[in-house]
Amino acid sequence: MDRVPSGVEGLDKMLNGGLPAGRPYIVTGPPGSGKSILCTHFLLDGIRRGEACMLVALDEPPSEVKANMATFGWNLDALTTLDATPDIKAHKKKNVIDVGTSLDVRDMEKVTDVRKSMQIRTQEVTIHSVQKMIKQSARDLRERVAGGHYTRLVIDSMTALKRFSLKSEDARILVQSFIRFLSELEVTALIVSTPLNPEALESEFLLARGEILTHKWIEGNAVRRAVSIEWVRGTSFDDRLRPMTIGRHGMTVFPSTTVAARGELSQTIDRPFLEGRAADDVNARLDDVLQALEAVRKEGGETGEAEAALLRGVVALNRRRYEEAVRHLITAKARLAEEMRLADAARKAGGKTG
Repeated sequence: MDRVPSGVEGLDKMLNGGLPAGRPYIVTGPPGSGKSILCTHFLLDGIRRGEACMLVALDEPPSEVKANMATFGWNLDALTTLDATPDIKAHKKKNVIDVGTSLDVRDMEKVTDVRKSMQIRTQEVTIHSVQKMIKQSARDLRERVAGGHYTRLVIDSMTALKRFSLKSEDARILVQSFIRFLSELEVTALIVSTPLNPEALESEFLLARGEILTHKWIEGNAVRRAVSIEWVRGTSFDDRLRPMTIGRHGMTVFPSTTVAARGELSQTIDRPFLEGRAADDVNARLDDVLQALEAVRKEGGETGEAEAALLRGVVALNRRRYEEAVRHLITAKARLAEEMRLADAARKAGGKTG
């Protein structure tokens, strides 16, 4: 059986070499448990092997994904991205596919900044439109490269994609069709998903070929993380909970070490505490950004991009997606800091001229 490595050595040992190739798998877990980092390891491993890989970005724009993963020293320039964030219709930036507006497949190499989403008309994102764009991208790749095809694909996240499609009465059927489409594409896919209804077993969990669960909980004064393989069809695997850390170089899994406390604590006893602490952090950052925004306005600086990032942060906060909110607020603060630097430079230059 052909296997596709996850890119995380310890996890691959748990998988006896990797995931069976050409099948869709679910990655699930609480906020901040490492789902997106695991998926990026997976894509980078494929890029290093010379494979064609695609990220379907629904939770955050490719520019922010690129900036966040650069903190680990990772270069995503060779990665193809389908930008399915819902607040965009058209823009002039290269190396991004816009759902419903372009059929070009391009790399992430030149993605450098946050899109000015407040200045353009919004574009509806649906399961059907995303599936259509992936299919067209795969067709274009075959035409450019003889025998070329995507071997690895990440959907981050199916949760967001379903939220965008909730108006459709056929959303459940569309999810089932989408999972079957990925199987027919013969791509090894990691699908990040958090159940919208914890009491219901949703379509992607039924139709996927396996599930990797990332855990996060409080132990004393420290945040602990772990990973477990809930199930994988057609192969043996280590089903024990194994400790995992996120450090300077990404995710590290310890396949020979056991965990005494179960990760479900993150969703029961400790979750309110974790969320309360995260909300306090977001609100403090929000106040900081608002003060910086006011200062830049007084200097007559440009605030459009910062305001767009701030708006995304507020939306994420309202949805209790705290880590996403922090990322947007960090982006906003960085934009405002740059505007203040430019304003200071202009003031100094004017003083010298006078």
